[in-house]
Amino acid sequence: MGTLRKSIAAAGIAAICSGLLSIPAEARSVDHFRLGGWLGDAYVDDANNRFSSCVASAQYRSGIAMSVQVDGNYNWFIGFSSSSWNMTVGQTIPLQYRIDRGAWQQASGEVRTATMVHMQMPANGYLVRRFRRGRLLQVFDGSNTYEFRLTGTSKLMARLGRCVAINSARFGVASAPAAPAPGTSAPSQPGGAQPGGAQTAPASSALQIEATQALFNLMTQAGLSGLKLIPDQDREDSLKGLYAVAKKDGRTVVAHIFEPGGYASEQDLMAQIIADSAKNCEGSFRSGTEQTSEAGKRLFTSYARCTSGDTELVERVAIVPRAAGGIFVYGVSDRTTGTANGPNLSPPELTDPDFYRAAAEAAN
Repeated sequence: MGTLRKSIAAAGIAAICSGLLSIPAEARSVDHFRLGGWLGDAYVDDANNRFSSCVASAQYRSGIAMSVQVDGNYNWFIGFSSSSWNMTVGQTIPLQYRIDRGAWQQASGEVRTATMVHMQMPANGYLVRRFRRGRLLQVFDGSNTYEFRLTGTSKLMARLGRCVAINSARFGVASAPAAPAPGTSAPSQPGGAQPGGAQTAPASSALQIEATQALFNLMTQAGLSGLKLIPDQDREDSLKGLYAVAKKDGRTVVAHIFEPGGYASEQDLMAQIIADSAKNCEGSFRSGTEQTSEAGKRLFTSYARCTSGDTELVERVAIVPRAAGGIFVYGVSDRTTGTANGPNLSPPELTDPDFYRAAAEAAN
């Protein structure tokens, strides 16, 4: 990386070497696990015997490794390290990152030790979902792009979530989680990412409540009845991390909130949503987007249709401005199956105009 090379006189950005973590005196490992190529540990603060965080690292063939940490408040970050580096502790390095073909996100890397830099990740359930389902993480320093294959991250985030839930219940959570090891700690950041379907972090509870109310408003305005709210731990992987999800038969309705700064633009966010739908379609796929106005509000909408054999999946999304800043994202997914001579199991019809009107009014 251009900026990073100037800072450390070495090529590249890397992560903590798997299995070579040096544990400081104030933290100790109380649990260890292996998941594919990932090695993980749970740490407690040795001063008060309170749970600090769970960390997992994986070594890449290129010599680059990557580490993911989740602390007792479900904050998460990614660490990068190399034994060949000699950085200035405390230095901040501007970075950008993206997952697959998503929008580039601004971030900064903080030099924690001479051989390690870490990058804080925002408390964003949708971003966690992309990290779990994504194939490639790219990090850009202004001159060069470095790539990290996201092999096994879906199971990893679920395992880290369980690690946090088990060990925080076992030891309690330290009021100020201690760094478990050089290259693996980060200062606490607001919010929580709910990795692996674990409990919601306190700072994100208000957003979850707001999104749940917005979801109920949407269903009321659209005349949808009988849908059941699904807790995060009971959802399929593709829905984990979203603030509110309800289902009945072949219909799924979701609501999520992005605060200001949590997304690059509505266009980029919608492109990510459609790309996810296309990646999961094993048949013919088509999609489209449209900007419209409802109830005095500007809506950015999309549809994605996947047809595979006798099954058709139609996903519709509406992005609506939020009065407190940021946006609401509403989605309705309808799956129908059947043949010309057999039953066609379909939810009650919900037209696009009715969906858009309901989304606009639900955001009030």
